[in-house]
Amino acid sequence: MNTGVISKRYAKALYEYAKMHNTETVVYENMLQLKSTLRKVKEFSVILKDPSISLAQKVSVICSAVQSSAIFEQFATLVVKNERENLLIYIAYAYIDIYRRENRVVAMKVTTAIPMPESILNRIENIAETNNNVNVEIRNVVDESIIGGYICEANSVRYDASVRSQLGEIRKRIVKSNKKIV
Repeated sequence: MNTGVISKRYAKALYEYAKMHNTETVVYENMLQLKSTLRKVKEFSVILKDPSISLAQKVSVICSAVQSSAIFEQFATLVVKNERENLLIYIAYAYIDIYRRENRVVAMKVTTAIPMPESILNRIENIAETNNNVNVEIRNVVDESIIGGYICEANSVRYDASVRSQLGEIRKRIVKSNKKIV
């Protein structure tokens, strides 16, 4: 079974259906919540695999993971009825990708050693949106190991201006120059 193909089909159908009802953004928010829940709560997938739990209970569990909309509830019912609960995470990722592509949304992650003030995040978001003619979803991840500076990731581009990487580069240069001496 090709989980990618099946997941993309479900996601595309859900997107088209939600778009017909002007609720694609609401379903997008539902999928972001579902993805987050499925990644954080490992017991969630165990519950969905349990054959002793009824279809209605499984739908209820899925819908309780998000602030579900009517269309999301219909989707959850269809997925459980067709015994595709194991594909929920893949469907969520596929839907998120479709939504972002269709609505020119770029997810940007800025990693810093300390939390960034909201005003700076908003400024970065505005600059990125203006310069690239896209909508930006920005999130700040705190990682003390980078010591200082930042790492910015958007799409497949990564800009590393962290102190950790700069120290690593200095270390490489020192080791390289010492090898020449020996």
